[in-house]
Amino acid sequence: MEQKTYIDQLKDLVIQYGPKLVAALLLLIVGLWIVRRMSKSFNYLLKKRQVDDSLRPFLTSLVDVALKVALLLVVAGQAGIETTSFIAVFSAVAFAVGLALQGSLGNFASGVLILLFRPYRVGDLLSVDGHAGHVTEIQIFNTILSTDHGKKVIIPNSKMTEGPIVNIAMGVEVQVEIILLLDSDTPLPLIREAASAAADRCPWRVAGSPVDVVVSGLSRDDMKVEVAWWTMGEQYVQTMDFIHEALQTEFGARGIKMAKERRREQLG
Repeated sequence: MEQKTYIDQLKDLVIQYGPKLVAALLLLIVGLWIVRRMSKSFNYLLKKRQVDDSLRPFLTSLVDVALKVALLLVVAGQAGIETTSFIAVFSAVAFAVGLALQGSLGNFASGVLILLFRPYRVGDLLSVDGHAGHVTEIQIFNTILSTDHGKKVIIPNSKMTEGPIVNIAMGVEVQVEIILLLDSDTPLPLIREAASAAADRCPWRVAGSPVDVVVSGLSRDDMKVEVAWWTMGEQYVQTMDFIHEALQTEFGARGIKMAKERRREQLG
């Protein structure tokens, strides 16, 4: 009699939970197939958008894990398992981890945005928060700059996205300019002649590009003159160094003096 009772109870359990378990198993199989297809499609989309190779596998894995966790919760609910407590515990753990890693998560999120939208690339010359250098590496948490003096500058990615940066990109034309204070009596045509001569000697000047000489300020004793010409982004530093040396030579050959030099001569 007792054995019959056990058999009846087992039948009741099969009748009650059997269809749910079968449906949950089918849902799991179909869901895993869908997740696999979605992960492959997401990876293809990232590859098509030329997302960085170091970031693409991580994002694909992140999406794959998130979809599988969601699928398991749905399957558990279909099987009749209470999922509210699991969700509550997971949310509490995620919140605690988020608070503990708040700064790191901010840098990580910024790194993802940088690698996705590529505001700058390896090799570009950046000026960020008073630091200037060429980008040698873009990591998930930091961007590495290398200065002309061989120093390595490690900047958290959150700094790269929260404020303005100056990007002198490779492969694009950029204007190199300097501002000079010259004696106010210096003839402007003579300054243009010296600037053109200096630009003609520059090996990194874009061929046929104009040489700009603009008076941007004038006083009784001096005038502010801006001299500029065009070069390629990868030669910006060399051109900047050259423009100072070349103008000093051309100014000296034509007797053009800086405002302070002329005042020292008058005082002497």
